[in-house]
Formats: sequence, structure tokens, C-alpha cells
Amino acid sequence: MKSPITYRFTFIIILAVVFLPFQGFNQQQIDSLNQVVEAAKTDHEKVNALVLLSQTYSSYDLRSSIREAEKALDLAQGNGDSDLIAYALFNAGNAYFVQGINETAANYFYRYLDIQKQNNHALGVAYALANIAALRIKMQDYEAAKSNLLQGLSILNEVIKTDSTGSSHQQLPHILNNLGIVYQNLQQYDSALWYYRQSIKSSASATNPGYLRASTYNNIGGLFLDTKNLDSAYAPLAKAMQVRKERDDLAGQAASHNRLGEYYLLIGDSEKALHNFYSGMTIAQNIGSTELQSSFAEKLFAFYKQAGDADSALKYLEQLNDLTQILNNEETIKELTRLELLSAFKERQKIARIEQERLNTIYFFTALLLILLLLIFVLGYFLMHSRVGRLKLEKNNLELGSQNAILEKENFEKELEIRNKELSTHVMGMIKNNETISQVIEVLNSNKNRENSGYFRQIIRDLTTLQDDGLWDEFEIRYQQVHNKFYEKLQATSPNLTTNERRLCAFLRLNMTTKDIASITGQSIRSIEVARTRLRKKLDITNSEVSLVEFLNSL
Repeated sequence: MKSPITYRFTFIIILAVVFLPFQGFNQQQIDSLNQVVEAAKTDHEKVNALVLLSQTYSSYDLRSSIREAEKALDLAQGNGDSDLIAYALFNAGNAYFVQGINETAANYFYRYLDIQKQNNHALGVAYALANIAALRIKMQDYEAAKSNLLQGLSILNEVIKTDSTGSSHQQLPHILNNLGIVYQNLQQYDSALWYYRQSIKSSASATNPGYLRASTYNNIGGLFLDTKNLDSAYAPLAKAMQVRKERDDLAGQAASHNRLGEYYLLIGDSEKALHNFYSGMTIAQNIGSTELQSSFAEKLFAFYKQAGDADSALKYLEQLNDLTQILNNEETIKELTRLELLSAFKERQKIARIEQERLNTIYFFTALLLILLLLIFVLGYFLMHSRVGRLKLEKNNLELGSQNAILEKENFEKELEIRNKELSTHVMGMIKNNETISQVIEVLNSNKNRENSGYFRQIIRDLTTLQDDGLWDEFEIRYQQVHNKFYEKLQATSPNLTTNERRLCAFLRLNMTTKDIASITGQSIRSIEVARTRLRKKLDITNSEVSLVEFLNSL
């Protein structure tokens, strides 16, 4: 049969379930509890003091709250009493729940549930279901949360019928409040309001009536905001804030500022809305609540975005992104924090056992190291074998690439040769056309007389224009198609060349003779020779052994 003191431990602290009541900072109480811990003669007394110390820290120093909860749990597990372990598990689950480390909190609550089922404690089962439901609410799994709460409420009502002490009534208002939250999120507002009001009616039996009523009033105000019943929303929200200030409940005040800010936004009072959001953000930062900070950053971003204040909106968007990243990583980070705190406690309390574990760890890692070295050797062999094969493959690929490059170069040279031949053929055609035009002009000049001299002179001028310009324009287009980079290099080498000099360079690059150039340009051979001499000087070709054609072909 369980001792009365054990049952007292189990059920008094459980009343902090679902939404753990936050207490104000009380250094005197903390000092007193630390003295109780030091003076405790039994594990039960020490665990009880550590749990109370953990709860006292919960409203303003979450890390310390977890540390003290872990100390209590470690001590209870060392004692071996199942009710004492359940008591410490439940408190530790609450500490992690408040911090938002849901995975660890769930692990502790389910361990607590297993112990209560094994011990056939119906009331403990109801409380465990209520806390698991609170976790599901946090994870927005409202249907599953409703199922857990209704099951827990059913068990609790059966216990209440036969409970003459009245202690089983203490958790009822918390479960009713959470059912209101679930139905509100499922948008079943009438049911939600009914459960909230039932929670307030029964709140006198709660472990901490002030905390419970403040939470429920704030939830009712939020429900009216959701349903746009603004006339009814303010009174419960203000009532919740009043109670929380009286209790110095910082986290609760931040939650109230959140809702009041929403209320003032809806009624169009931006100044008061901002005041509440800023006040809530400050409190959230002071108590280290990432979730609350994220909520306020999101609201401030939305407000400034709507107001068209881009700088302020960007500031809170960046803050929101940072907080979101923190929340995404928080499960892992906070689990590491738990392990760190637990390790520090065990190091102080159980040095001998840890030393043995350290030796065992050394043996284990020595064996592991040997295995790893063997694996590294085997892996190195296969990697070397694989590397040799890869190098051979890369060599083959390089050889194929080199062959492809040679083929591409040969194809390019052949194509260039074909185009040069086509261009040369076209130039020869141009030369022939010019010669034909010259012959026609000579015939016309020899046969003109006074009667037809004006008519012949016009024909001669037209033929001369065609001979000088039209053929060159067509040639230049074709030449650039084949040697598109030549003019760029020529310009880079000698930017002061005239159009006629660049034209002469193109002809020379095709190995055309002075006679051919004179024919196609309509100039005398002497003029072309003079132009070549002048061009050689402009190109700064001082070496008499280097011909003008060789220099141009090198570009």
C-alpha cells in the first residue's frame, strides 16, 4: 500500500499540469527551498523541495527550472519508488513543456502514464491524458487532443463520484479550459465558450485559481476576437491582464499583451496595439521565450507591412526569420541543454559511477578505434583501387578529348580553306567583272561623238560607280563572314588605319597581286604600290625580311 506522503507528492504537484502556473520571482522563496534541499534527510523531502524549486524558476528562468527538475528526477530514479519517480517525471515533463521541448516532455508524460496504469491510479491516468492533450494542442493536433481530454474528463468524473477528499476536483477546471481551447481551434465556438465558462465556475477548486482564471479569461477574449464580437472581447482580456499583473505572472502578461494588441488592431487603435506588442515582446525577451518573441515579431511585421513602413517591416521580418530558425532547431538544442545539465549533476553526485563509465567508454572507444582503423585500411584499399580505375578512365577520356579537338581543328581548317577558296573565286569574279566594265567604258569612250556624248558620259559614270563601290560592299560582307576576327585584331594592332587601308589589308591577306587589287578597286598599279608602302609604315613593320602579306596572315 502506498504511503500517504507518496500520494501527496503525486497529486499536489500534478495540479500544475496542462498549463503550468507561472509564479513571480521570489528570491527569498528560492533561498529557502535551497536550504530545504541541503537539509533534507530523505529522498522524498529532497525531491519535493527540488520540484518546488523547479516550479518557482519556471516563470523567469526556464533553464534553471529544467536543471532542478532533472535533479529531482535523477534522485527519484535512484530511490526506486514508483510514485516518487512519477511525481518527478510529471514535473520534468511540465518544465520541458513550458520551454517548448515537446519531444522530451512527451517522453516524460508517457512514462508517467505507464506508471499510473501499472499502479492502477485512475486519477494519475486522467492527469497524464490531460498533459498529453496539452502537447497535442501545442502541435495543433486538435482532434487527437480532444480525444485525450474527453477520455481524461470521463475518468476524472468517475473518480470525483467516489472522492470524499475533494482533491480530484483540482484538475477539473484545467481540463475544461483545454477543451475550450480545442473546440475554439476546431471553430466550434459555442462548445468552446461553454467549456470556458464551466472552467471558471469550477476554478475555485484549482490548485492555483488565479492562474486558471486569468488563462481562461484570456481564452474567452480570444474567442470573441476570432468571432469578431469586439464589444464582448475587451472585458475578459482586461480581466486576464489584471489578474496576471497581481500575480506578477510575466509569461501570462506577455500572452495578454498579444491578445490585447489584436483587439486594438481590430478596433483601429494602432497606437495601443503597438504599445501592447512592444510590451509583450520586451517581456518575452526578458523571460527567454522564443515562441512568444516569434509571435510578436510576426504581428509587428504584419502591422508595418500593412502600414507601408518597409524599413520596420523588413526589420521584424528578419527577426521573425531568425526566430523561426531558432524554433526549428530548438528541439535539438534544448535536448542538448538537458543532457548538459543532467551530466553536470551526475558529475557532482556520482563521481565514482561516472569514473567507471569513463573507463568503460575508453575501452569501448579503443575497440571502436581499432575497428575504425581496420575499416579505414579496407576502405583505403578500395578507394585506391577505385582511384586507379578512375585515373585510367580519365586518361582515356583525355585521349578521346584530344582526338576530338584535333578532328575539330582539322574540320575547322578545311572549312576555312573552302570558304577562302569561295571568297577567292568571288574576288576573281569581281576582278573579271571590273575588267569587263573597263572594256565597256573604253568602247564607249572610243565611240562617243557630239550627238551622244552626254548620254555616253552618264553611262560611263554609272559603270564607274558600280565598279568602285558596289563590288567592294559585297566583297566586304563576304570577307567578314569568313574572317570575322581579322578586323578586330587589325583594329587592335593599328587603330589609325583608314577604310581604304583596311580594305587593302583584306585583299593582301587573300594573296591578291597588285594588278588584281588595282583592277578590283579601279586604281592604278602605281597607286596600289604606294599604298602598300604607306601601309607597311603604319603597321610598323621594320623587319625587311617580313613581307606585308606574312604579317597580315599572322593576325
